[in-house]
Amino acid sequence: MRTIAFDMMGNDNGVRAGVEAVNEFVAKNLDYNFVLVGDIKEINKYTKETERIRIIDAKEIDSKSGALAARKSKNSMSVAINLVKEGKADAVISSGDSGSFLSMSTLNLKRIKGVKRPAFMPIVPSVVPGQRFLLMDVGANLETSSEMLVQWAKLGSAFSKANLKVNKPRVGIINIGTEDKKGHAFQQEANKILKKDRKINYVGFIESREILNDVVDVAIVDGYAGNMILKTLEGTVLSMLKLLKGKLMSKTKYKIGALISKGAFTAVKEQLDYRNVGAAWVIGLNGLAIKTHGSSDKKSYVGAFGQIRNAVESNALEELKKGFK
Repeated sequence: MRTIAFDMMGNDNGVRAGVEAVNEFVAKNLDYNFVLVGDIKEINKYTKETERIRIIDAKEIDSKSGALAARKSKNSMSVAINLVKEGKADAVISSGDSGSFLSMSTLNLKRIKGVKRPAFMPIVPSVVPGQRFLLMDVGANLETSSEMLVQWAKLGSAFSKANLKVNKPRVGIINIGTEDKKGHAFQQEANKILKKDRKINYVGFIESREILNDVVDVAIVDGYAGNMILKTLEGTVLSMLKLLKGKLMSKTKYKIGALISKGAFTAVKEQLDYRNVGAAWVIGLNGLAIKTHGSSDKKSYVGAFGQIRNAVESNALEELKKGFK
């Protein structure tokens, strides 16, 4: 049996969506258990403790983000992370404060030997059906070095092979242009290093406007730009769907066309819905840790649980470590 530790205290909308997602997931995945860490009275409104769902009462939420919160040992996030540290869970998931989760998971689970800084890494859908790519960093490190970009390229390549089953992952660095002279000095230096690394299928610089077009399997970027790119992608998809719906409902002839094309529109919406992947990995740690949005709904959590299942069953953590031995 596999066990997932779930910090239930981080969702802005309460525990209901998370508990309902757990109930659905355990019903369909009979070899997975959960430890729910949070307010037991709230959790019990939607589920009860069973052989496969254990509940730890830990109501405290970190009041400070970052290193200060990481020192606390009794809040729900820390309790959940420590279950992985102690070998009582295979992975941890949280919707809580990103800075706290990064600090706590790094201090408690430690980095893979040789990794300078872990990164936030979501799996992002592309416009090509069935194709996804890894994007990192999306906010864990606002200041980035060439060494970190190179390490993330190695981590992303290993994860893509193990978890996404890509035989020879294409790795690119997001930049303001594709020419070698473009970008900051740390990007240019990383570009030179990766071009010489025969273990990485490096394709060079790529522009952000191309990343949804299946040009790479791993897109590397500094955390500041990566966070803006990710939020822009998520916001643009939702805004375009809203705009399209408004236009289709504005005229009778458009409504008829929309009815005829409903299946296609539904398929596009489903393909680009970021909730299907649901979360971002804290990649580079000696443990599996994944962070979801603070506003995650049931679909987002189910998507995140699916990511965890794939990583556990593909032995992704050991594959990541191999690249730094």
